Amino acid sequence: MSTKNKWLLGFGIILGLSVLFALPFAWQALFHAQRYGLTGYGQMPMMRSPGFSHMGGDMGLGMFIAGLIPLGLIILMGLGIAALIKYLRTPRV
Repeated sequence: MSTKNKWLLGFGIILGLSVLFALPFAWQALFHAQRYGLTGYGQMPMMRSPGFSHMGGDMGLGMFIAGLIPLGLIILMGLGIAALIKYLRTPRV
């Protein structure tokens, strides 16, 4: 496989992963979710009461851990790009 084809394959993979990562955000922007359910606000009334959670209804640590997943994927994509560039720049013997 030539170097040009490897670069095109790597670029295609990165572009595909970027599109897959951005699709949910684009979908949400184009088609707004319905926010009005049975209660009128899309949530159960007890979820916003201060007695439901010690954090006032927020997820706290769970939201932090869930935020680490996309961050980890972005880091892995960056490391993959760096490894691909390093692999393609090493001279063949």
